[in-house]
Amino acid sequence: MTMPRPAHGYTLLELMIGLTIAALVMLPLSEMLRAGADSARFVRAGLDQNADARFALGRIVAKAAGAPQQRADDPGNLAAWLATLPYALTNGVLVETRSGAKMVLANGVRAFDLRMLDVGAGRPVLRIELVFDRPDCAASRGQDCSVAYARTVRLGAAP
Repeated sequence: MTMPRPAHGYTLLELMIGLTIAALVMLPLSEMLRAGADSARFVRAGLDQNADARFALGRIVAKAAGAPQQRADDPGNLAAWLATLPYALTNGVLVETRSGAKMVLANGVRAFDLRMLDVGAGRPVLRIELVFDRPDCAASRGQDCSVAYARTVRLGAAP
């Protein structure tokens, strides 16, 4: 009497059921991985934007702190000095022009403002403000997508 041979391997039906179960398990995991990758991308964009803002503000503050002595009681002189600053905002890019060469300080800038603050007698104070569009924001949904960075600096060297 011959014994039946034991079956080796899986049938096509068993393989299909196994693949279906694996797909059902992997579907939510892949969605979590995608959400994590999107979140990491937004965090990286925010960190890059913060670094751009700190760099641009640092450059402008250094220029203002090293400015020749300015008097707060001479607004015409302050306005003339502000007009000589080599910074311009064009199509969301803040550039510094020095010796004819342009250097990009920051991208994605919505607004750039230099303003003298009224602090009374003494050396004037310059307020520098940069407004960026947040990278993780959808303006089409009615959200405020701006983030502002600001610094103040007293002009000129100490007397």
